[in-house]
Amino acid sequence: MKDIVFTLEFDGTDSNERANEYLQKGWTLLHVGTKLVNSFEPADYETAYVVGANAEQYAEYQKEQEEDMKNDEFYPKD
Repeated sequence: MKDIVFTLEFDGTDSNERANEYLQKGWTLLHVGTKLVNSFEPADYETAYVVGANAEQYAEYQKEQEEDMKNDEFYPKD
């Protein structure tokens, strides 16, 4: 795991699907656990996944994020 330079955490109803998408891209599964999302009675927990990327995967992730931002209608255009 020395090559991990970036991590993402997913929780919520689509957390498993999102984690699997990154695992298919070669990211590393670092942790699976529960996360408290509502402390009122009864308490509500969701499964949380943490995945990690090496430098190459992180560079690709950054490029994808930039493209997503450019395609966002609220992103300032030049």
